Amino acid sequence: MIRDEDLIEQINALWLPVYPYMADHVIAASGLGSGKVLDFGPFAGGIAVSLLEKRPEFHAKVMDESERVLRLAVERASAKGCASRLTVEGAPGDAIFEKDASFDVVTLRGAFFFLTSTLLREVKRVLRPGGFGWIGGGYGPLTPNKVIEPIADLSRRLNEDLGKRRLDTRDCEELLAQAGISSQAKISTEGGLWIELRA
Repeated sequence: MIRDEDLIEQINALWLPVYPYMADHVIAASGLGSGKVLDFGPFAGGIAVSLLEKRPEFHAKVMDESERVLRLAVERASAKGCASRLTVEGAPGDAIFEKDASFDVVTLRGAFFFLTSTLLREVKRVLRPGGFGWIGGGYGPLTPNKVIEPIADLSRRLNEDLGKRRLDTRDCEELLAQAGISSQAKISTEGGLWIELRA
């Protein structure tokens, strides 16, 4: 991944209309309406803030190596009136420095830029029993075409400029096998390519 902060900010802003639908999917797929959320990586913040806005019982943490990504997450949470339930923390992109079983939900959007089997194990490690991890790329299954169509071409170009990796279901199966968590995961191609983890 080419770590271009301007491009990352542009993509995150472009996707603002998408995040509420992604949050709806997380709520529906996880069966959870409360708990602790971790939104991780360079595209973090959007899902976390949307979850906080939709469910007052959620608290969230956004983690990324970029101060800019973290600052924008705080600004958006402040604008939505939910900043008191959001924390941010600088962290490298290949490890989650949290205790075991710390979170009910973990989300990694745009994950295939940086996903490794080690990071998948980390997601599984920090999930609480009954927790849900959503890791992958795409708009998610609930985002309507009327939201996708106006941004799709520009989003695709910006992602290519960042050096997007092309993965398929077989690649995901291999990553899960290397991580030793295949039995706790499901690969979905609805609304992109996603790994759903159950703790």
